[in-house]
Amino acid sequence: MSSPQVAARRRPKDRKAQIIDAARALFVENGFRNVSMAQIAEEVGITAGALYRHFANKAVLLSAVIGSSLEDMAPHRDPDESLAGVVARNCAYVVGRPDVGVLWWRETRNLPDEMATELWSQLRVVNRRYADLVRSNRPTLHESSAWELAWGVQSIVATPGFHSSRLPPQEFADLLASACLAVCAVELAPPQEVSQDRSSRLVPVSKREALLAHAVSLFDQRGYEATALADIGAAAGITGPNLYSYFESKADILQAGLERATSALWLLLHSVMRDNDEPRGALVALVQGYSRLAVEKTILTSLLAERVTLTEVARARQREYVAEWTALLRAARPELEEVRARILVHTALGLIHNMARIEHSHASQPFADRLAVMAEAVLLSA
Repeated sequence: MSSPQVAARRRPKDRKAQIIDAARALFVENGFRNVSMAQIAEEVGITAGALYRHFANKAVLLSAVIGSSLEDMAPHRDPDESLAGVVARNCAYVVGRPDVGVLWWRETRNLPDEMATELWSQLRVVNRRYADLVRSNRPTLHESSAWELAWGVQSIVATPGFHSSRLPPQEFADLLASACLAVCAVELAPPQEVSQDRSSRLVPVSKREALLAHAVSLFDQRGYEATALADIGAAAGITGPNLYSYFESKADILQAGLERATSALWLLLHSVMRDNDEPRGALVALVQGYSRLAVEKTILTSLLAERVTLTEVARARQREYVAEWTALLRAARPELEEVRARILVHTALGLIHNMARIEHSHASQPFADRLAVMAEAVLLSA
């Protein structure tokens, strides 16, 4: 019979699960780069040495955290499982675990290439199953369209962590599921191949604009915190003290990029409202313009996941802009309560943001137009 001391030292069978849960919560709250293995160990109530016996380093742990969520979200191979059933189950899951999308879209780029590639492969397996379910409902649908609509579903289920909801959980899940099924019913034009020859693109001669353009690109690829000011300068061919002739700090570059993007969005909104005299047409035009800006990387969609980098002023401007979309949607669909309309707006924007970051989707043209059709379905058909 074991003594009390021996029993107390025995490791629980779910220790790995405890570590993954603790790490997930800390990564979501503070960001991967701001969390140490020692903090995770303390949260679990074990030593750092014990933590390293389970996970060799923080990247391995992050990969396990994201991978476990993908496994939970994967459609089963049950031949009797329907698209509607899978969507309902997964929407209920993400409403209860909104961190799933945040971790995938915000933190995957912090992984070494081989780990990120492995997770992308896992995500493609999930997408393949979704695409098969879509085609089981629509047998004549082109395979590439089913694949793209499946990415749309995955983009939607990733959105709850990026905004709050005042709806009861089941109502929220049902609304998300309705948005997913609306996307799955979309008619997409046959894809056309995109020319890969971009060598003749012209660039401004302004050094300040070069710094800003390269900063936007690097922030998108690596994230704000993982990008150093020296990296931006090196990409633009500007080093040393010359950097500070244009921007005092990396934060100043970020602020300039956000202001540029915000101005573009408001100019788009004013243009759309000037050229349309009824809400539905204005909303469609707004979605189309926004999709183009997202695909062209004019707006810093990737930074919307990094809420720690945004000032309260920037967040207030985001809320103000979302309120304009919500007002247009309610004018187009008067039966929608404000809270539901706002959720649909956040869901449509999240769909655009997430899919714009799936680079291989851009192999079909015109991708921005196809993306806009899916977002319009969320707003007008869900």
